[in-house]
Amino acid sequence: MKPKKVLLLAVLSGIITTALFYLFITNTTAETSASEQPPVEMVEVVAATAEIPSDQQILHEQVEVKEIPADQVHPEMVTDINSVLSKYTTAAIKQGEILMNHRIQEKTEEKEVLSRKINEGYRAISAEVTYVTGISNLIQPEDYVDVVLTPTETLKTEIIHEKVRVLAVGERITEKKAEGAEPVVYQSVTLELNQDDTVKLANARNRGELQLALYSKSDVTEEKAEKEVKATEEKTSPTEGKVVTLPIQSVVRKSPSLKADPIEIVKEETTLSLMGDQKTDEDGRIWLEIETTDKQKGWISSRIIKGEQE
Repeated sequence: MKPKKVLLLAVLSGIITTALFYLFITNTTAETSASEQPPVEMVEVVAATAEIPSDQQILHEQVEVKEIPADQVHPEMVTDINSVLSKYTTAAIKQGEILMNHRIQEKTEEKEVLSRKINEGYRAISAEVTYVTGISNLIQPEDYVDVVLTPTETLKTEIIHEKVRVLAVGERITEKKAEGAEPVVYQSVTLELNQDDTVKLANARNRGELQLALYSKSDVTEEKAEKEVKATEEKTSPTEGKVVTLPIQSVVRKSPSLKADPIEIVKEETTLSLMGDQKTDEDGRIWLEIETTDKQKGWISSRIIKGEQE
């Protein structure tokens, strides 16, 4: 064999041997490094299994727990599935998206957004008040008022709106005040009106002075309870046994009429004894004679009670 061919084969053999040795060393080093690398720490987070619209309550079937590397976890990510159930979204959440704490809120927090307090078909409109026309700054959100107008030209006072819901006083839109908070001094009251009444109030502000007249809380709660049980008002009411009150506050009256003087105000779920007599007033409202736990005898509307066993 010629010397040149021998030399060429020797060089090729050396190159191949060197390449194989390099690959062997590289694979061995990689396997050793992989075996020595600690396992990746995983953290459980809560993700949406379906799209959740904004302002919707979060249900159990809409969320799931999944794991992601700990170094990818954001401080705002939700890690406890129970902490979001029955809460509300502040923005739409897409399927597969990890839930963030700042996009979840309690229902009580939702009430602190004025636009979410307004009932469908109604509008919020503010009326300027003084210390006197605003009932000495004693009106609270969720109170009900009449709006009284005294025109500048005629000075003939008239009621332009009756039993209007108060959404806010000044900038406060929740009834409960923080403990130790200073009394709210306000110069405006925000009311809930339908579209036509909103225009009427806006015009009235330019015609003269507006005065608010405050309703009794017990009158309002009693009326609400009556509406809730309106479907059962034609049913025969019991005259014997015991009944339980439905509203937060119920008025026991001296005689069977809404115009009668109250003799006692009882709380929700108060048990009353029936005395065996009932009467119907001019509006078709059925009144039952009862005896309170304080042995006070009076009359209560059948619309705001239920049987003790119901």
